[in-house]
Amino acid sequence: MRAIAFAAFAAAALLSLSACAGRDGHSPLATTYGKMHLFGGYTDKEIEPGVWKVSGAGNGPAGPGFGRNVAVYRAAEIARARGFSHFQVLRQRGKARSVSVGGGPGSFSGENMELIVRGTNDPAAPLACRDKTPEACMTLSVEQIMATIGPRLKFRNGRTQ
Repeated sequence: MRAIAFAAFAAAALLSLSACAGRDGHSPLATTYGKMHLFGGYTDKEIEPGVWKVSGAGNGPAGPGFGRNVAVYRAAEIARARGFSHFQVLRQRGKARSVSVGGGPGSFSGENMELIVRGTNDPAAPLACRDKTPEACMTLSVEQIMATIGPRLKFRNGRTQ
């Protein structure tokens, strides 16, 4: 019984902390851009030569779209580091989640996005779409992504783009 009461108290404390803004107007529990940690971030792995699986995750306090932005921004970083001007999204999978605690007004939410990408210097649409929905495949400009999404991200340790 005590364990259940403690779990309910911990969940309520977490929810109240997530609603508090830090000095910069963001919750101290909001996901920040960087490698995956307790509250989210990104992972990446080369799954075949020149093709990367990039995942981004954001929690509720980070705001809607944060997980997607993390994945796309990380894909742009990978492409730029390898000398590409663009990257092709060959497949994308994502989901948003929301969990209510104790039926009250408090809830936790977040989202995950997984991309399969490859760098290119050709701005044309990808020829090798791996998604069931061809509209999910696209070619994106590295510089445009970094310029538009970078300012929306909260970086760790005060880092800027």
